[in-house]
Amino acid sequence: MSEDLHPDTHAELEEVERKVARELEPGIRGVGIAGALLVLIVAMLLPHTGGASGWDVLLLDASARAEDVRLPSRLFVGGAVLFTVVVTALALLTRRWALAWVAAAGSGLTSLFGLLAVWSRQTVGIGATGAGPGVGLVLTWIVVLVVTFNWLRLVWTQVPSSRTQREAEFTPKLLLDD
Repeated sequence: MSEDLHPDTHAELEEVERKVARELEPGIRGVGIAGALLVLIVAMLLPHTGGASGWDVLLLDASARAEDVRLPSRLFVGGAVLFTVVVTALALLTRRWALAWVAAAGSGLTSLFGLLAVWSRQTVGIGATGAGPGVGLVLTWIVVLVVTFNWLRLVWTQVPSSRTQREAEFTPKLLLDD
């Protein structure tokens, strides 16, 4: 049937098909991810450890230095802001699959840094100052895990990008008896 189309029409349809394949349709899951971003921003205002909030840890404020905040916490908070807030917001606004994959992968890596951050706050060395993990750190880690899970479920449903893959997947298979 596509052989009956004018070559210009066929090229236009191919271009529209490629554009649609690059776009993301998050639906209700996107609304949930956006809500989780708001919770994450609020969680960054809560105590990360002792008297230092997540924003203090990100900026290595005096209160974060007083709490002896180490690299795992800084990597976690930086990754949460970069991947889970910024890249996720860009992916939701532009609806691009590539940004969605970066948000999923970055948030996944950030969730591992969150595990290390919580663990490192629970095992502060002898003679070191600083409190254990605060409610802000734990809540931020949970939100990053939720966003990662939702991104992975969303990007895993991507339609195959090449035409031959789509044709092979959606073409009815005939059962031939010998």
